[in-house]
Amino acid sequence: MRKIIPISLLLLFPITAFGNVVWPALVTEAKVNSIPIITLSLLIEYLTIRWLFKADIKKCIYYTVCANLSSGILGLFLRPLSGLASDVYIEPVAMYFNYWGTFNPIAWFFVPIIGGAINAALELLTIRLIWKEKFSAKNYLSLWGVNWATVGLATVWVIISPPQM
Repeated sequence: MRKIIPISLLLLFPITAFGNVVWPALVTEAKVNSIPIITLSLLIEYLTIRWLFKADIKKCIYYTVCANLSSGILGLFLRPLSGLASDVYIEPVAMYFNYWGTFNPIAWFFVPIIGGAINAALELLTIRLIWKEKFSAKNYLSLWGVNWATVGLATVWVIISPPQM
């Protein structure tokens, strides 16, 4: 009964449904998983992980590869779902000021921020679970910044050269 009441209360809030459900997060996913972006991301993340954890070369290669495999596999589902979070929490604010639709500048701005945050969290969680490494807010923010940049590159790539649909 305790769970039914809060869920029922949520149903009282009107939520606007849009038919244009293709989000910038979903379109960007095609470029995030492309070879040039993956290669560049792995190189930059390796250097960042080496700097953050001060581990030897071999260990940092393992950290980088395993962390990115984890974020790559789980991110296939979580990054596009972040578009839902954007639609529920960010887009209504954008729509209040100007009806731009799903492919608005605010959505494109938040794609790398949210995608980078998800990638960084998954990667550090992987390193912690497998190698028991502790990490700090500095580690998270540094890795988030790197992931923000690489997802940002993929996002800019989509804008410059959109996928042919």
